[in-house]
Amino acid sequence: MHTQNDKLSLINGRIHTLNSIASSITFEHGRISAINDDSSTFNGRVIDLHGRTVLPAFCDTCLDFMSWAENQERLNLSAITSEKAFTSALKAYSQTNTNPLRGWYIAHGLPSNINITREDIDSVIPSVPCAVIDADNSRAILNSPAMSAVNMPQSDTEPDGLLKHLPPLSNDDIIYLVKIYASKANALGISEVWADFHDDGGRLWDMFSSDAYKDLSLRLRANFAFDDVNELNDFLASGLRTGDGLPFCKMGGFIVNDGIDQKAQKDIIISAHLSGCQVISTNDQYCIGILEQAMKQSRRSPRHLIRSTVFTSKLLDRMRRLGLGGILLAGSDENELHSAFQNGIVLSAGSGQTITPPLKAIGAMTAQGLSVAEAVNVYTWSASWNGSNDMRRGELERGSDADVVVLEQDPYLVKPAEIETIDVTMTFCAGSLVYDSGTI
Repeated sequence: MHTQNDKLSLINGRIHTLNSIASSITFEHGRISAINDDSSTFNGRVIDLHGRTVLPAFCDTCLDFMSWAENQERLNLSAITSEKAFTSALKAYSQTNTNPLRGWYIAHGLPSNINITREDIDSVIPSVPCAVIDADNSRAILNSPAMSAVNMPQSDTEPDGLLKHLPPLSNDDIIYLVKIYASKANALGISEVWADFHDDGGRLWDMFSSDAYKDLSLRLRANFAFDDVNELNDFLASGLRTGDGLPFCKMGGFIVNDGIDQKAQKDIIISAHLSGCQVISTNDQYCIGILEQAMKQSRRSPRHLIRSTVFTSKLLDRMRRLGLGGILLAGSDENELHSAFQNGIVLSAGSGQTITPPLKAIGAMTAQGLSVAEAVNVYTWSASWNGSNDMRRGELERGSDADVVVLEQDPYLVKPAEIETIDVTMTFCAGSLVYDSGTI
């Protein structure tokens, strides 16, 4: 595997720098050292792209990474057709996963026509907590150890309530999930993910600073939520400030926690702004109003962001006046996208609960009437600008971080409906090859 300290040139490609098209690009020490250089300078490793396309690698600016990754570890029962098939699937799952996350076995998607009891689960998993959730997410059936663990007298419960009472992920659980599922994101052309963390910030920071993450294959930007301003200020006083680099982007913005009262939200927003830290809020008029107050108190201008699936013209106008960026969540329609661009709002894209392949989203946005350049921008330069990294990523220039994706076809040259079918050939993060389809 190529490492970031090696010299590597990609040649004979269609390289979209976002300003022009080149045919070659060279990486060295994790940065782009040359574009369109003469072939005589290719004195390191060379990969012939045979006409494939190169773009800046993609960034997902809102992915509930840990929940998505953990859900991949749970047993999916949606294809089960009988009680016997359920028993076989649960048995195989428990035998394969001898050390389940949080110390619990979780299965989900059980069809409504399959009747399962506590005794059925006990017969397969008698000594480790196990919960089976139905396809409608309306019922969770617990085995005896699970009932004992949450101190419940009955085996049936409401799934959301149960999941809130599970033990926290251990440090080893978190490290395992991040390492394993970072590579899944790389295969989609993603080199950076912004993830929300509601755990204790200091604990996560200790993990992020350890050697446990030295082999992480993407930049993991951690956004934190706090329940009150004292927690935020303690976090800031500890010196845990925004950092950037590999193997992760240490700390990002502060999420406005919708579950706390407005007074606590106000204190956190103002304190974060006055400390020069980014605030990330949902489309909430109260929070935007507090941001406006905070910005009048201090001219410091961190790039505050609004997350939403609905960007009305009134909201966009207010965002433009305040200089706010936006994170586009799934569900926005064509008119809102066009309106955002026309208002000069920098929009990046976020998956939310389940990772969205960037090429699928780019294809959908293009089919809605955006240009390919606008749609690609949402996953590249706009994401870098919203993260205050636009001087280093989002465009392919000399000196920029060597975060690039190689595609089998050029999204600028195919029909919108075909963009989502384009295969990712390679993904590089800081010059390191983190995904290789093996087709070159």
